[in-house]
Parts: sequence; C-alpha cells; structure tokens
Amino acid sequence: MPAEWAAVDVLIHELGAVRAAAFAVHGSEAASAAIEQAIHEATEAVVVTLDTPSDVRMVARAHEAIEVVADVLATLDDELVRSLRIRARGTRLRARAMELLDQARRS
Repeated sequence: MPAEWAAVDVLIHELGAVRAAAFAVHGSEAASAAIEQAIHEATEAVVVTLDTPSDVRMVARAHEAIEVVADVLATLDDELVRSLRIRARGTRLRARAMELLDQARRS
C-alpha cells in the first residue's frame, strides 16, 4: 500500500475508534449533539483525504478533527478520561520496562 493511502487508512481507523467510543458516552442531549457535530466534521475531513491522499495539509487537518472528537468525548465522559489516563500510564510503564530490559541486556 502506498504511503499516502496508509495515512488515509490510519485516519479511517481513528475515525472508527472515536465513533465506537462515542457510543459508550452517556450524556445529555446537548452533549450528544456536540459529539455528533464533532464526528460529522471529522468525517468530512477524512472524506476530503480520499480525493487528495498525498496532501499532507488535508491529512493533518483530518487528524486534528479526529483529535477534537476525542477531546469532546474526554470532556463529556469522566470514565473515558480515567480510562485514557490508565492507558497512558500503562504505556509509560511499558516504556520504562523496555528501558530496564535494554540496560540489563547491555550489562
């Protein structure tokens, strides 16, 4: 797969992930409307990349739009925020474990 299409593939997966996460958010009608609007904007940004997969600016714009969805979700759902923090901590701990293993191998 050419690199520009790989970037589009990543965008599509990211969009699917935030869409799936949105289904788990339980909020007010206004919160649901904000989520849907953010997803709509992100979807439009991703669709543009289908016509211009090598346009780095459009790919970056789509990534940013997806990040906005994630931010909206995180703001509206405390449980999601807690989950993201745990995931980030796990990533840091795995990275530290890898550092220690590398040090041990070199010794």
